[in-house]
Amino acid sequence: MNDLVIVFPGQGSQFPGMGKNWYDAHESVRDRFRQASDIVGYSVEDLCFTASSGELTRTAHAQVALLVLSHAMYEVLTQDRDRMPPVAAMAGHSLGEITALLAAGALAFEDAVRLVKVRGEAMQACAAEGGTGMIAALGTPAAEVEKCVAEFDAEGRTVQVANYNSARQTVLSGTLDDLKAITAHLEERGCKVARLNVGGAFHSTFMADAVPAYARAVEETAFREPAVPVYSTVTGRAYGSAREIKDALAVQLTGPVLWSSVVARLAERDVALWLEVGPKQVLKKLIGDAVDGADVLSLDADLDQARAALGKLAERRRREPGLAGLCLGAAAATRNRNFDEEQYTEGVVLPYRKLQELAQVDKDRLTDAQKATALDLLGTIMATKRVPEAERRERIASILQRTGDVHLQTSAEVPAG
Repeated sequence: MNDLVIVFPGQGSQFPGMGKNWYDAHESVRDRFRQASDIVGYSVEDLCFTASSGELTRTAHAQVALLVLSHAMYEVLTQDRDRMPPVAAMAGHSLGEITALLAAGALAFEDAVRLVKVRGEAMQACAAEGGTGMIAALGTPAAEVEKCVAEFDAEGRTVQVANYNSARQTVLSGTLDDLKAITAHLEERGCKVARLNVGGAFHSTFMADAVPAYARAVEETAFREPAVPVYSTVTGRAYGSAREIKDALAVQLTGPVLWSSVVARLAERDVALWLEVGPKQVLKKLIGDAVDGADVLSLDADLDQARAALGKLAERRRREPGLAGLCLGAAAATRNRNFDEEQYTEGVVLPYRKLQELAQVDKDRLTDAQKATALDLLGTIMATKRVPEAERRERIASILQRTGDVHLQTSAEVPAG
């Protein structure tokens, strides 16, 4: 369990004065605030530190402020290379997904600020029509909430699931009248309901008018494949290309946030540390409730603990072999049952030499493509040594589990031999 997963919060985590200690302590944070202010045409510093709660909470303002602060905090975090283990994966809740893509190098800071400015303004304009909102259904399984919504909508209403936050926290969007009515419907079934302080029915078809402007901005933004896997809350899977990013973001405003799916997929990696980077600790609580025994910290709320945990994780990773090293060890320890000299040379000796070369690469710099090659080489060696297929698959799965590279499971080839 050596994986570090970084998560970024979305709208709702903002509060007056957020980030003041980071701004005062770090020139890099002040630089990002100044850059963003030049782009959006107002002072992000004033917005965060002196503006009223109402001004900061406005959708157009909150989204820009959260993006800028969260990314600036991440940059401070990664400045200390010795105490910073490599990040295995990233994710973000709604708006936070753009922050994750930015941190993973999928787009430039200036482009991210411009994109979020358009996003927030489009959503705010759409919500300004009024009469819509969101509620959270708490303590009831998502499947039961879905069933209740289906029964309610069968009567001609339009309430939609907006966020699958956890197994027992589901957010609904709709008109204020419909939300009031379904609240009673849910409470009759023993569900606790909380009204959310938001300006509209986000992540539902009520945001349809915001899509054209935002989709154009997404299409005009230069994206590239992330350097670190970023998991999409639209699909629940890691992005594979810049095109996938654009396609998912374009429909993000009207589709539900599959946060619980993302957390479940990431939990398969045997994560050593989940770290929320941004104000408050909303995601820390959601992940803690969803993953038994998870070590989850908030950089904003648990700064000293986070630094200590990162240092320990970095040291532990330095002491353990990486995927290529484990493949090399497995290849050497595998009993040989093939005594054909020519086959042995082709299928064992030559692949083993290539594995040795990969094992010399810094394990934290090994790309997924190189890891897949190492797995293929090990598969070839084991097949040539006539290891049964089931055993080969089991050994490769064990290596992937140990290194946290289970996302490579489907791409790992195990030759039939």
